[in-house]
Amino acid sequence: MSMFAGSPKGTRLRQRSVLAVAVCIGGIVLTAAPAAALPDDMHPAGALLAEQPVTAAVLPVGAADASAVIRYSTLRTVTEIGESTGSVFLPQGAPPAGGWPVVSYAHGNVGIDDECAPSVTGSSDVEREFIEQWLAAGYAVAATDYAGIGTDGVNAYTDGPAAGANAVDIVRAAHQLYGDQLSDRWIVTGLSQGGHASYFAAHQATTRTPELDFRGAIAVAAPTHLDQLFPLAGPDFPSVPIAGIAHYVLYTLAGLDDGRPELDIRHHLTPTGIDLMEKAKATCSNDLNEYLRTHPVTVAELFTTPLDTPDLREALGEMQHVPTSGFDRPIRVVHSLTDTKLPIPLTWAQLAEMRSGDVYVEYQQLSGTDHAHTLTASMPESLDFAARVLH
Repeated sequence: MSMFAGSPKGTRLRQRSVLAVAVCIGGIVLTAAPAAALPDDMHPAGALLAEQPVTAAVLPVGAADASAVIRYSTLRTVTEIGESTGSVFLPQGAPPAGGWPVVSYAHGNVGIDDECAPSVTGSSDVEREFIEQWLAAGYAVAATDYAGIGTDGVNAYTDGPAAGANAVDIVRAAHQLYGDQLSDRWIVTGLSQGGHASYFAAHQATTRTPELDFRGAIAVAAPTHLDQLFPLAGPDFPSVPIAGIAHYVLYTLAGLDDGRPELDIRHHLTPTGIDLMEKAKATCSNDLNEYLRTHPVTVAELFTTPLDTPDLREALGEMQHVPTSGFDRPIRVVHSLTDTKLPIPLTWAQLAEMRSGDVYVEYQQLSGTDHAHTLTASMPESLDFAARVLH
């Protein structure tokens, strides 16, 4: 159940939230935040809708007690507006002149159910360490949960424009809450699913939040070219040595089933595929991994017909095609040669395409580091990048 909603995710209600009064859940009062009045109860992107203190279990080392969990308006999918929750962590002590610079952090895959939201459960050990290092270096951290994880609907997994907007809009909402404690200068970074989101956030940041001063992005172990790979899924899909590939496919299918019903994704699925897709909607990442370890399934066993149809190709392109030009700020890309979850050639292809599009991109290639720990292994160079672009 969402900490901000009175009904379980299982009901899948699509109610518009009208925060005219304080909402009380579990003894915690969420005070309504002022937002511009728009027709049909619509809020502008990044409108702060509610806030509450961060629980002690979620608070990273080095974060001020004034840190908060917030709810804000944003995109739910590339084609639909919605809301997201997230955490805003302030460093301890008095802010510097001009306020704390902000790092918008987009997390890696945690699952898509409300109970998986990092603002509820806390971040993974690797991501918590990453956030703590940013706080220790004097940066505020705004960490989105993504729309649908803690809010109405199913998260549109690998919907880059939506996740990117979630990562941008939380920065605007954080400024409404903390005002002059935050600097207008900010960057975005993320791991894996969040690295994918970071590309999209960087592509839209200066136009989506023109009142702020976006300075750059760091994409860590980020998937690209999914729009070319996903349509290959079908009953003849070969076994490939990529850890957890069925896991990622199921989360993507779940998002399409809920957010794009016109695509009739179930028509392409076997009974096993439908059952596992429904399980994915209500199972966090670690638990789904464990289930699939003890109940192995191939991608081919999920499908009755291929996903290679014109409608699906168009939708997946809209969701998953990572931009390769049109960036107006520096981008840092990080990947490890020994990443078994995300093959590094995809990043090599992305780099080649971006450089041919005259994008300013820095690249760090690691070795001997797994997928998740690429985040912390690259931290010294990421801090250096932030110091150069933010100061």
